[in-house]
Parts: sequence; structure tokens; C-alpha cells
Amino acid sequence: MSSAKEAILARVRESIAHNHTIPAFSVRFGNALKLEEPSTLESKKVDSSSNLVENFITNHTNNKAIVVQATQDTLISAVQDILQQEIAQGAIAQGEKLLYNPDIALDAQSLQNITPIPYTQSVDSMRAELFHIPVSIVQARCGVADLGILGLSSNENAPRLSSLITNICIYLLPKAAIVRNIFNGIEAIKKYEKDRSGSSVLPSNIIFVAGPSRTADIELQTVFGVHGPRKTYAVLY
Repeated sequence: MSSAKEAILARVRESIAHNHTIPAFSVRFGNALKLEEPSTLESKKVDSSSNLVENFITNHTNNKAIVVQATQDTLISAVQDILQQEIAQGAIAQGEKLLYNPDIALDAQSLQNITPIPYTQSVDSMRAELFHIPVSIVQARCGVADLGILGLSSNENAPRLSSLITNICIYLLPKAAIVRNIFNGIEAIKKYEKDRSGSSVLPSNIIFVAGPSRTADIELQTVFGVHGPRKTYAVLY
């Protein structure tokens, strides 16, 4: 039996013996990629938080997503600009419906030239219109700098389907929620959901999104939008 397997089984036994609670453990592989630390940037005066933001932007852009920088005060205008651009390009019709989760960090009803629809009903009750809505807005829980991915969690105010069924998805991400690695991301999402619900019950889904959906056939021809949105925006504020 390998040492890794022995360690896993030992932790399972220990969990069962302690009322099914997995004990805390140290992270053996914390950082998948080496990020440039501020201490190595002698010619640049940046702190660790701005370094994380810059690395996230670089890696998320490399994942074919579009990153838009804003502030809390300019968040609504940044999203409005995105919508106006997509309307001008013909991807969204004037007055088209927009799906949004109730927990997003802006007042979607104040958006112009669009018809905001809150995702507050079941799939069955909204089925007739749900799968014809071209754009959605989703609140991200965190960003992972070294991989350039967004972390999401699903709950009653953030249905999983909202980030899957539209051609365009706009993710809102606070810059303060950008962490270094995926372990930190999972911990941040778990803490968010536990603080939100007031219990130790975890969400039904923790999702990491790299960017627009894409796949390739046997001839390596990349196709966007097969499993999710064809185009994604990450609005940092």
C-alpha cells in the first residue's frame, strides 16, 4: 500500500472516530505556479494585494476571458458599458432580457436598454424564457491568481444554472477576494457560505470557472460555447 493511500485511509478512520469531522491539516502543495513576489520587484512599488490582482488579470485574460477594471462606485457603469458594447455588436437585442442572481453587488434594475430578470424561481416555472436569455450576471466569491480562475458557490440566491445557460456571462469580483492559490480559494468559498448560512453545511456546488466554455474535436478545432457561455467578462472592483 502506498504512503499516500495509507495517509488517506488514516484520515478517514480518524474522521469517523471524531464524529465525522475531518481534522485540520497542513497544505503540502500550496502553490501550483510560481508568482512574482513583490520582494523581487525592486524597481516596482507594489504590495502583495496588487500583485495578486495583476497576476489574476494576466492569467484570466490568457484563459480567453475579458477583464474589466472598475470600482465600487463605477461598477454599474462598467456593466452598462459592457451591455452597450454587446448591443452595438448585435450579440444582445435592444431591451433583451438579462438574467441575474439576487446576491449580485449591484442594482440590476437600474441597468438601461435591457430587461433584468431575477433568478428567483425554479427551472420548471421559468423554463419557457430561461433558455432564451442571452446574458447573465453572477457574483464570484473569489479569484485564484496563479490559475486565473473564478470561484463560485451555489445557494438559493445564486442558482448554478445562471453561469451555464447564457451565451454571455458577466462575473463580478471584488479585488479584495483575489487569493493566491486554489486551496485558499476553496477555503474562502467555504468561509463565505458558512458565514452566510450560519451553519457548517457546505454548498451543493463549488465551481471554478476559467473563462468561456470551449472544447476541441479530434482535429483540434476549438469551439466556444458548447458547455457554457461563449463569452465571459470579469469585472473587478
